[in-house]
Amino acid sequence: MRKVLTLLILVVFMVGPGLCAEPDPDLAKEVQIGRKAIARIEEEWPLTTDPAVTSKLEMIASRLEPYMTRRINWEIRLVKADAVNAFCIPGGFIFFTTGMIKALRTDSELAAVMAHEMIHADRKHSLRMAAESNKVTLGALAVMLLSGGAAAPIILAQVAQVAITSSYTMELEAEADRLGLEALIQSGYSPTGMITVFEHFIAEEYRQPIHEYGIYMNHPESPKRLADAVKTLHERNIPIERKYSLGLLRTELREGSNKIELLVDGQAVATGNKSGEIRAVLSGMRETLDKYLQLELAPYELHVERGALYIGNHFTAGQVQGITSPEKIRENLMNAINRARAKYPTSKFFK
Repeated sequence: MRKVLTLLILVVFMVGPGLCAEPDPDLAKEVQIGRKAIARIEEEWPLTTDPAVTSKLEMIASRLEPYMTRRINWEIRLVKADAVNAFCIPGGFIFFTTGMIKALRTDSELAAVMAHEMIHADRKHSLRMAAESNKVTLGALAVMLLSGGAAAPIILAQVAQVAITSSYTMELEAEADRLGLEALIQSGYSPTGMITVFEHFIAEEYRQPIHEYGIYMNHPESPKRLADAVKTLHERNIPIERKYSLGLLRTELREGSNKIELLVDGQAVATGNKSGEIRAVLSGMRETLDKYLQLELAPYELHVERGALYIGNHFTAGQVQGITSPEKIRENLMNAINRARAKYPTSKFFK
């Protein structure tokens, strides 16, 4: 008996909390409701096919799925529209617009939006709002929607409207933010993806009024939601490292006929004569930069002491004949950081 119990505990630990959730007897009804809703949605929102994008979104959803409370068969749909939007209909039907795909930069940002929308469906947010609005229970709402009565089309349109326009109550939005962030952390995606998504859309709202419906749009409370996410990461001692969700400060080695260059975002920061020894030195430097060179790095944290360059207390480069000096490498790295930061001037990198 003890061995069986131990094995069960190990399974729970290995596969995650969601996979041990009990099946939801109401889920089949939600799927029926969702299919009725999407039939109307797809009359106005033209679908498009892009196997590469759809496969990526399905992979992200499958990675987040174990951290939902219900076992939903998620279905991804791609909508051809410039509007920056994503939404999830009851039953697990997730829509992304091509405008949203273009607006997001990395898998971490896609996962942040995906997790947020999955939580809305997982916790029945649009149905809960419709039930409350019509002063009925969730069970009674399902009967009304599936009965084909006179009220069904009106309530169905209400459910779809809440999802498409992201017009949830702030309490439900906060729950989707909080639990979506938790899913990001547990699934291994950079949780900073949620931070940079918020910052991106807030910056767009500052540049010009946004009239399109969509996730995070038209919410005057967005700065508070950003602050709440930042606070959560600080409280859990999870560093905010934007380069992973923004796709910046990427390193590479480039070899020519007689020299080797270490590049950051395509610009050389260190150069050396081509040899096995120089290649090994620059490769080691690259590993250090990949781990510790961050957009949030304060200038004093990138410093030269006794002829060696450090990031914080991590040795980065020393005096090696035939390689750019540590002082010059520091200058080049600061320039690389400043170029990257200039692309996102509204981000508070040192907060």
